[in-house]
Amino acid sequence: MSLYQFFVLATISVCILFAIAFSIKFKVRLTKMQAMIIAMAIGMNIGLTAGVLFGALYQGNLYSSTLLAAVVGIAAGCACGIAFGILPALEGAMSGLMGGMMGAMLGEMITQEQSLTMLNILLTLSVSSLLLYNILPATKSVDDKKWFLKPFFTFVLLFLFFFFGTQLDKSNAIPYFNSAAIEHSHSSQGKNNKSNEIVLTVNPSEYSYTPEEISLNKGQEASITLNNQDHADHDIEIKEIAIKKKDSSHHANHGGSKADFHLHASSNSSATLTFTPLETGVYEFYCSIPGHKENGMTGTIIVN
Repeated sequence: MSLYQFFVLATISVCILFAIAFSIKFKVRLTKMQAMIIAMAIGMNIGLTAGVLFGALYQGNLYSSTLLAAVVGIAAGCACGIAFGILPALEGAMSGLMGGMMGAMLGEMITQEQSLTMLNILLTLSVSSLLLYNILPATKSVDDKKWFLKPFFTFVLLFLFFFFGTQLDKSNAIPYFNSAAIEHSHSSQGKNNKSNEIVLTVNPSEYSYTPEEISLNKGQEASITLNNQDHADHDIEIKEIAIKKKDSSHHANHGGSKADFHLHASSNSSATLTFTPLETGVYEFYCSIPGHKENGMTGTIIVN
C-alpha cells in the first residue's frame, strides 16, 4: 500500500471515531429523522471511499474488495446511528453496504490515477459529512454575525484535504513514473519485434502493454510472455485467431472455426504461451478484465 492509501484508511478510521463521539454528544439535540440522515450520509460516503480504495488496491479481485468495503461501510453507518436506536443504525448500515459495493465496482473499473482523484473527492465528502451533526440541529438565525464561519471552515477543510492529498499523490507517483520511463526506454526499441520470443510488459499503475505492436510470421512457432509488473491481474485476449498451440495435435481452428487466444498473469508474475500462427492478418489483443480495455489496454498483432 502507498502512503496515500494509508492516509485514506487512517482518515476513515478517525471519521468513524468522531462520528461515534458526535452521536453521543448530540443525541439529545437530534431527532430520529436527523439521526437517520446523518447515519445514511456518513455510511454512504465512507462506504464509497473504502470501496474505491480497496477496488483500486485489489483490482482483479472484486470479491475481496467488495467484502472489505462493505464491512467498513456497514461499520461506519452503524456506528453513527447506534446511539439513536435500531432504526438509524440499520439505515446507516444499509447505506454503508450499498456505498461499499458501488465504490468497489468503481475502483475496479478506473485507472490508478483516476482512483486517486476520486479518493480525494470522496474523502473530502466523508470528512465534511461530520459537519451535519452541528448543522442539522442548528436553530440560530441567519442574522447571526457568525453564520459565515461554517461555510468558511468547510471551504478551508475541503481545500486542505485536496491539497494534502495531491501532494501525497505526487510524491507517491515519482518512483512509478521513473520505473515506467526506464522500462519504456528499454522496451520501445522492440515495438516492431519480429523475434520468436515476444515479451509484453505491463508497468505498475499503467493500463497499457509495452510494446503495443508486434509482428509474427505465418507457420513459424512463436511465444508470447505476459510480464505483469502491476499489483492487479491482467491478461491478453485475441478473438478468433487461427493458431496451433505447442504440444497440441489439433489446430485451434479445426473444422473451419477460429478460436480465442487467452493468456492470464496474476499480479507481479509472468505467463508464457507458445503457439504457431496459421493465417495472415491483423488482430487486436486486449485485457479482458472489466474496465481495462476501456482504459486503453489494447495492442495489435500482425501476422505476415
